[in-house]
Amino acid sequence: MVGLLFIVSVSAVILFILVALSPLPALHSQEQSLRQTLASSKSDIVKLELVNERADAIDGVMKKRHALDQTIGLIQSKLSKDSQITAMKGDSKTMTVTVESSSLQSLDSFLNGLIALVQDKKSFSNVTLTDLTTDDVTNTFSVSISLNLL
Repeated sequence: MVGLLFIVSVSAVILFILVALSPLPALHSQEQSLRQTLASSKSDIVKLELVNERADAIDGVMKKRHALDQTIGLIQSKLSKDSQITAMKGDSKTMTVTVESSSLQSLDSFLNGLIALVQDKKSFSNVTLTDLTTDDVTNTFSVSISLNLL
């Protein structure tokens, strides 16, 4: 009986020492601090996920859209010094451009330059003259054209 009492007391002391020296309380406190960190950064994680989703959506739109900067550059390259673009409207298939000049010769060379681009199949498949107006007060001519984009 004394031996059994001795074994029980020794095992209780060993178990107490193991519990006292175990990393379990430190792990519990670490778990609590991590839970608090996650709880406080939950809104940041949601915001980050929202930003990532929107960036993916923007990337998809950018891949689908038609790059009009090269088309606009081609149109501007055909303008003479006394001509200027006064209006421009476009979508994925057509572009409407209004050009104003004080000289019909400048407008003619602009239109011929665009026709050459159509013949070379650079950005346009068709050029249609939609309007030609003159302003007697300012002595300027205005031409509106519709371009079918490739």
